[in-house]
Amino acid sequence: MFIYIKQLNSPGTNEIQLDVSPYDTIQQIKSRLAEQLHIPENQQKLVLKGKPLHDGSICDYQITDGAKLHLIISTQSTPTKPMAANSLINELRILASKWANNPTEREAFVTAFQIEMKNVIDRLSLDDIEKLCADRMNQAV
Repeated sequence: MFIYIKQLNSPGTNEIQLDVSPYDTIQQIKSRLAEQLHIPENQQKLVLKGKPLHDGSICDYQITDGAKLHLIISTQSTPTKPMAANSLINELRILASKWANNPTEREAFVTAFQIEMKNVIDRLSLDDIEKLCADRMNQAV
C-alpha cells in the first residue's frame, strides 16, 4: 500500500510517496525518510489527522492505503531554539517572582505553565499547525 508524506515546514517540497506494509513501524518509516531526505530521525515528527505518531505500526494507527501523513522537522538542534526557550523560562521566573516570594512557588508556577503550554500544543489541529508553520516561514523570509 502507498502512503503520502507532506513536509509541513519546508515550502515548495513535493509530497513523498512510500510503499509500506501495514506492519511497518513508525520508526521504520522515519528511518526511510532519514535516508531519502537526509533528515535525522530524532528531528522528525510524523502526524496523522493532527495526532502525533509515536511507537507502533501502521495498522496500530489504522493508517490506510492513500493516507497522507505530515512530517514536521524539529529544529531544536540549532543553538537559537534552546536559548529562546531558556529566555522564555527566565522571563517566566522573573514574572513569577513578582507574585511569589518563595522560590518553590516560582518553580511550581513555571512548571505548571510549561505543562499547560504542552497541553495546548498537543490539542492543536493540523490546520493550526500548518498556519503556524506558514506564519513562521513568512517571518524567516
